Amino acid sequence: MPSNLYVLPAYGKAITLDDQGVYCVFNQHDGAIQSVIQLLYENDDWTLYQLQRTSDDDALFWTVMSDSTQCRLSSMTSVQIAHYLAKPEYAEPRGAWQMMRNAQYGFGKFTPIFPDEEVCYAVALFTGDELRGLVRLHKADAQTTESVIAQTQPHAMLGANT
Repeated sequence: MPSNLYVLPAYGKAITLDDQGVYCVFNQHDGAIQSVIQLLYENDDWTLYQLQRTSDDDALFWTVMSDSTQCRLSSMTSVQIAHYLAKPEYAEPRGAWQMMRNAQYGFGKFTPIFPDEEVCYAVALFTGDELRGLVRLHKADAQTTESVIAQTQPHAMLGANT
């Protein structure tokens, strides 16, 4: 087993209300925003939303990131995190993960082992009981968040699949 993963719950920084907000996925080649995701805590549940365009490309709306049965994200145990992430492809960087997931997607917070390194975020993609991959998220600054929210349709959070 690789020694990159520390599953001590006290070591990794927990996912808190400060982590909710808008996140961007950037294209590695040109730096353009490829996808916009929102982590939201409401009614005692965490939920992931993805910003989508309408069919006529004039409006944007949020869709729930889930399958049709379960939208809420549930915390993953240390054993579950180790099962998914104690693999050679996740050997670097070293640190601790805190994660929550529904049947299809997850949200992770990575605390590096070295204190001078920045806490990172990722969206996880699951197929059944298999982790298909992690995609790095970058928390949007206030200006980007305001711009994204201003472009969305009022009351446009839909429970459709993504």
